[in-house]
Amino acid sequence: MKINKIEIKNFYSIKKLVLNFDKFKGVILLEGKNKDTGGSNGSGKSAIIEAVVWGLFGRTIRKSTEEALVNSQSKKECYVKITVNNNVVIERGKKPTYLRYIVGTENKSQANALETQKLIESTLHTNYKVFLASTVFGQQNTLGFINATPEDKRTIIKNFLNLDNLFALRESVKYLKSQYSQKIKALTAICGEHQQTVDGIDLKIKTLDKLKKDVEGKYEEDILSLPLQEIVDAENLNSSLDWKTVNLKKKISTQRSSIKSLLKEQETPPTKCDECGQKIPRANKKVIEEKIENSRKVLEGYSLLVKECKEEYQEVPLPSREYHKVIDYKDLCSKQSTFTEIKDETLQKIQDSYDEKGDLNNNYEIMRFWEKAFSESGLVKYIIRNILNYLNGKVNFYLSHLSKGKFFLEFDEELKETVTHQGREIHYISLSGGEKRKIDLAVLLGLQQLLAISSTEESNLMFFDEIAENLDQDGLDGLYILVSELKKEKTLFVITHNNYLKSLMDNVRTLTITKNKGVSSLGR
Repeated sequence: MKINKIEIKNFYSIKKLVLNFDKFKGVILLEGKNKDTGGSNGSGKSAIIEAVVWGLFGRTIRKSTEEALVNSQSKKECYVKITVNNNVVIERGKKPTYLRYIVGTENKSQANALETQKLIESTLHTNYKVFLASTVFGQQNTLGFINATPEDKRTIIKNFLNLDNLFALRESVKYLKSQYSQKIKALTAICGEHQQTVDGIDLKIKTLDKLKKDVEGKYEEDILSLPLQEIVDAENLNSSLDWKTVNLKKKISTQRSSIKSLLKEQETPPTKCDECGQKIPRANKKVIEEKIENSRKVLEGYSLLVKECKEEYQEVPLPSREYHKVIDYKDLCSKQSTFTEIKDETLQKIQDSYDEKGDLNNNYEIMRFWEKAFSESGLVKYIIRNILNYLNGKVNFYLSHLSKGKFFLEFDEELKETVTHQGREIHYISLSGGEKRKIDLAVLLGLQQLLAISSTEESNLMFFDEIAENLDQDGLDGLYILVSELKKEKTLFVITHNNYLKSLMDNVRTLTITKNKGVSSLGR
C-alpha cells in the first residue's frame, strides 16, 4: 500500500496541512516548535502520524474523544483525506461524521461506515493492528507483540502473511458444515416421522390380521369369495320355488280329497228316497273310474312338479342378511393391502433418507477435517512453524544491532518468546525500559520484514516516534544503522528529542511543525 498524500483540516491542533509523501525520500526528521509553551513538546508532530492512522482506520493511536479530536478553535469540519495507490481516496470527517471511499472516479462507499471500513481494509489488505505493527514505531504505539495474547499474535501473523483467503475458505467450510449439519438434523427428524408412520401401520395391520382370522375361522374361502348378486339370485329363486311348492301341495291335497270322495262314492250302495221310497240311481261306475284316473294323473303331475322344484332349489351357504360380514372381510383385505403398500413406500423413504444422511455425514466429516485444517491450530500453525526461522532471524539481526549482540530472542510454534542475555535465559518482564524498547523495536522491525516478503500491500512509509527514549549509546548507534538500512526502501519520518541521535542524522531533511496560539502548521 503506497500512501501518496494526506490533507488534514481541524484535526487536533492542526487547522490545515497538506503533505505530499511522494515528494519525500529517505529519512525525514520531524522537529517541533511550541511557541505557546516553549520547547518542542506539544507542537503537533505526532498529530501527523495520528492523522494517517485515523484517516485509514477511523481510530487513533492514543485513546481520544471526539471533542479532543476536533480542533478546539474550529469545533467542526474536522476531516482527513488520504490518497493511496495513486487512485484511491479515503475521506473521513467529524462534525459532521462521514466516510467516503473513492476508487478512480467510482464512489465505493457502502450503506454505512462500518461496511465501508470493511471494504477499505479488504481492498488494501491491511487493518489497524497490522498497520501499527509494521509502520508506526514509538511511544504512542501500545501494540506490543510480545505482550499480546496468543490469539492476537496469531491474528497479526495471519494478517502479515496475507492469509485472508485461507480464512475465507475456513468460513466457507464452516458454512458448508453448518448446512450439512442442519440437513442431517432435518433428515433425522424425517426418519423419525416415517418410523412413527411405520409403527402405526404395523399396529393397524396386526389388528386387521386378528379381525380377518375371526372371519376366516367361520367361513370357507369359497364362501367369502361369493358375489352378493349370486346369493340374492339364489334366494329369489328359492323363494319362488317355495311359493310354487306350497301351491302345488295345496292342489295335491285337493286332488287326493277328490279321489278319496270318488272311491267312496264307488263303493257306497244305492240309497232310497226318504219321501217316495224309490232307489236313487248312482253315477255310472265307468264315469267314476275315469274321474279317479284323471285325478290321479293330475296328482302325479303335481307331484312331479314338486320334485322338479326340489331339484331346482339352490343351496345358499350364506344368507344375504349376513353378507355384510363378507363385505367387512373384503374391506379388511383391501385396507391391509393399502397399509402394506404405504408401509413399503415409507420404508423406502426411510432407506433413501438414511442413504442421503450417510452422504451428508461423510461430507460433514470432510468439512470438520478442513475446518480444523484451516484453523489456527492447523495450516496457520504449520505456516507459522515454517516462517519462524525467517522471523527469528530478522528479529535477531535487528536486535544484534540494537544490543551489540548481548540479547537473543526466539519464538516457538505458539509464538511464545524466549529471551537470553549473554547465553542466560531471562524474563522479558524483568528487563529495564531501555532493554524492552530494544527488543520491542527488533520484533516490530522483524514483523515488518515478514510483511515485506508476504504482501504486496506493505506501506511505503514508516514512522518512528520517540523510539530513542531509554536507549543507551549502543542502542542509538544500532538504531541509526537500522534506520540507514530501512531508508533504502522506505520513507522514514523520525521524531526524537535525543540529541545524540539527531547528531547522527545531521544531514537528513527536516520538517518543522510550529504551534502558535493553539494552531499547528508546517514549516521548513
